Amino acid sequence: MPTPLPTLADAPLFLHLAGSLAFVAVAGRGIGWALDAWVRRAPEAASPAEPEAPARTEPAGEPPQSGARIR
Repeated sequence: MPTPLPTLADAPLFLHLAGSLAFVAVAGRGIGWALDAWVRRAPEAASPAEPEAPARTEPAGEPPQSGARIR
């Protein structure tokens, strides 16, 4: 009668899984910190491409034309 194979332990699998999850958690935390710093810095670095145009004024008696047909 052949000797049955010993059962494999699940410990290495669980350790690998725990290590992978820890790595993903640390990487996610670092990405979160980087994005937070980038977003906080964004208003300082942003410069307007063009100055704002002055507001357009319509004549007082006429409503603005939308292009829609009135029946």
